[in-house]
Amino acid sequence: MSVSPVTYTVHTLRLGTIRTDKSTAVHGFVPGTVLDVPIWAAAVEGGGRRLLVDTGLQDAAKWSAGRDPHTLGPGETIDAALAELGWRRRDVDLVVNTHLHYDHTENNLAFPHAQFFVSRAEWEFAHDPDGPQAELYDVDWTGPDLTRENYTLVDADRYEVLPGLDLIRTPGHTPGHQSLLVTTAEGTLCVAGDAACMMENLTTPTPPGTHVAGNLALDSIRRIGELSTAY
Repeated sequence: MSVSPVTYTVHTLRLGTIRTDKSTAVHGFVPGTVLDVPIWAAAVEGGGRRLLVDTGLQDAAKWSAGRDPHTLGPGETIDAALAELGWRRRDVDLVVNTHLHYDHTENNLAFPHAQFFVSRAEWEFAHDPDGPQAELYDVDWTGPDLTRENYTLVDADRYEVLPGLDLIRTPGHTPGHQSLLVTTAEGTLCVAGDAACMMENLTTPTPPGTHVAGNLALDSIRRIGELSTAY
């Protein structure tokens, strides 16, 4: 008897907003266009499992100090966003961090019971970062209830989290960025994190404005296009 493949439903979660220049999202864009850029995460459910891709912002005031303005509306906290789906924190089995910048990980400690997936390259860089991105890693990813044992460090170029959920390497924005391929009823969806910040990154293509390696970022954008039928 053949077994039907698992398909998943993907929901977007808005977990804050950053007011910033478009040039920080699209490399080469002429500075001067200010946008309110949402901080997105994804909630994935299927086969009796519930998973988050990234955990968003928690402390808007901290990151607004001396930087671009950050806001966190009442409906954009992690608890409020999950409640819109009828979820609670304890319903989340697994968490994928595309990378370890603050706006993708600041609520990690809210899920001490979950298993996390981070690329080993990202984990190692984030614990001793250098260069202009170093301040973006000023986050605690472990604590009394969420330890190193909660984190699976992924070395593979393609890694199956669960049937129908595959991590792929998509470096460039950061050294160890990864994206998640999700099997849905409409095809293969890629939750791309900041490998592509805006649609222009994919369609032009052009790297994100913030990146450590432009050529790697372009290779990752091409890979996303090759492996997914929807972004």
